[in-house]
Amino acid sequence: MIPLMHCLILSSILFVIGLLGIMIRRHFYFLLLSLIIMNNGAIVALFAASNYWQQSDGQMLAILALITALAEICVGLALMMKLFYRRKIFNIDSLSEMKG
Repeated sequence: MIPLMHCLILSSILFVIGLLGIMIRRHFYFLLLSLIIMNNGAIVALFAASNYWQQSDGQMLAILALITALAEICVGLALMMKLFYRRKIFNIDSLSEMKG
């Protein structure tokens, strides 16, 4: 069995990598990917804690979070496709510029 501390370190590393990806990158695809990495870090922490205390509640919550993340991915990809078809851009900073 993997110790709880190792799983929590892994989940915090995943979360920090995702957070750095959100702060550094301005490309819409990488922002979506960074959100997924952050979500996976939280899910790993939930699974590790529920396995450590041998409660299935955390695992059910993690599965619910995974399903929510999949819905988030679908909506994000749909928005990204619509953005590319309308403006031919993927950069988030150029969205704040107004046409006029």
